[in-house]
Amino acid sequence: MMDSTYIFKIVIGGAGAVGKTTLLHRYLNGSFLPNTTMTIGVAFHAKEIYYENIQKRVKLSLWDLGGQERFRFLQSNYSAGARAGIVFFDMSRIGTITQVKNWVDMFRSHASPGIPIYLGGTKMDLLDDSQIDEVSSIAMETAQNYGLLCYVPTSSKRGDNVDALLQHIVDSLLARCQGPMEKALASTNRVLPHEARGNACIRP
Repeated sequence: MMDSTYIFKIVIGGAGAVGKTTLLHRYLNGSFLPNTTMTIGVAFHAKEIYYENIQKRVKLSLWDLGGQERFRFLQSNYSAGARAGIVFFDMSRIGTITQVKNWVDMFRSHASPGIPIYLGGTKMDLLDDSQIDEVSSIAMETAQNYGLLCYVPTSSKRGDNVDALLQHIVDSLLARCQGPMEKALASTNRVLPHEARGNACIRP
């Protein structure tokens, strides 16, 4: 059987300084980067994943969109062709969740109305358990209100749920490709493991 290759573009948005770039660094390099520079407009990252058991190769193109409002007029163009989107907010600054709707609207307008969008909370390590529960309650309500597939709290510092979130999205995108092997792979991983409090993944 010859290998097949899928190319998935994922757009990542959220308010400025919520930790998008730090989270992507953790995902791509497996380490915590405490100091990052502001993303000017957009930053592009790539990662390749090989599923040996089904002989499928996935090439991810990850588009990190800067959170500052002055870049927004450029970013709508970069959303075109995206297969999934993630909108992050800072769990230690709950006010950043108010910007989620703007990002969701942009992704749906310029990628596709049916694009699967996930909500992610960052900097979970800065909160105690009761605070996580309180913030997660607000986040789950936000995800439901805007029709988002999943809410996941993360910590780039500790690595909580970072790999699991992206892997969940890739597996779900493979399942949408309709092949029986892709569906079998993703069916075992539709719900994220509860590595941290507050996970609320919805089966796509």
